[in-house]
Amino acid sequence: MRAVVVALALLTATAYADDEPAGNIIFARGGQLFRVDTRGRGETAIATLPAKATVRALRTDAAGKILLVDLGGKWLWMPLDGTAALAELPCADGPAQLAEDGACVLCSSASGSQIVNLGNGKTTPIEIPAPGARLAHAGADRVLVWTDGKSVFTAPPRAPKQSKVVAPEAPLRGFSPSPDASHAFGVYADEIYTDAHHKKPADVLEVFALDVQGARRKSVKSGVPFEWSHDSQWALVQDGSQACIVRASGGQYKCWRGFSPASIAPDGKYALLLFARDKKPPPPPPRKLPKDKHGRPILPKSPPPDQPTDEGEGDETEAPAEDVAIPPPSGPLSLYRAQLEGAFTTAPQLIVKAVDGAAVWVPAP
Repeated sequence: MRAVVVALALLTATAYADDEPAGNIIFARGGQLFRVDTRGRGETAIATLPAKATVRALRTDAAGKILLVDLGGKWLWMPLDGTAALAELPCADGPAQLAEDGACVLCSSASGSQIVNLGNGKTTPIEIPAPGARLAHAGADRVLVWTDGKSVFTAPPRAPKQSKVVAPEAPLRGFSPSPDASHAFGVYADEIYTDAHHKKPADVLEVFALDVQGARRKSVKSGVPFEWSHDSQWALVQDGSQACIVRASGGQYKCWRGFSPASIAPDGKYALLLFARDKKPPPPPPRKLPKDKHGRPILPKSPPPDQPTDEGEGDETEAPAEDVAIPPPSGPLSLYRAQLEGAFTTAPQLIVKAVDGAAVWVPAP
């Protein structure tokens, strides 16, 4: 009998471990950076921050090797294997983007843009606008993706002048290309329905292919792209007063009312969300979804951008007029984990009671 009990316990433990999302989470609190597993267990301090520093953003590469930190406009980095402490990068206050293989960082400089090699510290000036630009792919296949306000281009990092057009019409703002340079989000001038028979002009978040043709499809109207999943299939988007995971192709989505985005899992299956620590999150609205042949709920397609979603109408806050990073909400915050799959009535789970804003989902090595 004892052998049977032990066997059942081992099977239960194995199933629980297999069900646990891969990777770990890094967040800021009280002048330190901490690491926990994806359920919020095993809290360990990994770095001490300068006094009175404000962590505005945390980012990592696809292999979970490097951590990029925005400390009130100063960019720092550290390897996540514990071999070195945080070190400041020669980047100006502005956007910075870590390459998917963790080898280098694209960021602003005093005179424009630059690529910083994390292996030897060498900087390479480049003549492209930094906001929205990114380093896509890795190694010998690495390319720059950027917009000049008229079109969208790609080029070898060391030879931006050898560029080619991958989308003929650039968005007005909110340009956010995927890590594999296959798609991008951006805000375009378009039209929305005011009723069944009439339209009006409006700025709308749209997703488009970086395939020379640049065909566009409407996404959530007032959405602001926050972060792509490392597999380039999903994006975390702030849509007014709700955070959403949106699929780049196909249009599936899932939103959580009242939450702010923090990070997305490498495969887009989970999101890290922030909510006021002294308040109780609103319950998700009831919703019945159709099921596939295996009994699993089928995620809906994105609604027309002028139609409210069932997950919360959000507010009508327009996207910012300029390309700026979405700052974390102020005040005492808690960190939640939300799941893409499953019923829309499944509420996000509290994983860390007290955080100071920024957090990042680190892929498993």
